[in-house]
Amino acid sequence: DLSAILKKRLTITGSTLRSRPLDYRVKLIKEFEMQCWQKFCNLDIKPVIDRVFKWEQVVEAHQYMESNQNKGKIILRIAP
Repeated sequence: DLSAILKKRLTITGSTLRSRPLDYRVKLIKEFEMQCWQKFCNLDIKPVIDRVFKWEQVVEAHQYMESNQNKGKIILRIAP
């Protein structure tokens, strides 16, 4: 049922690199490093984090995600 996706005007993009030759994957990684890696390191690109749950709250985190309340990433903190 794609109605929820269509209502929210979401875009789904998929890709697989498994079937690609090794030299293609190596080139792709190098291009990513050249174009994006420094932006991550400088925090020019930051993920939107909605909420952080403790690992023990995994059920609550999943319920929160299923209820579609989040506006960004949901993080499960494994270490204290």
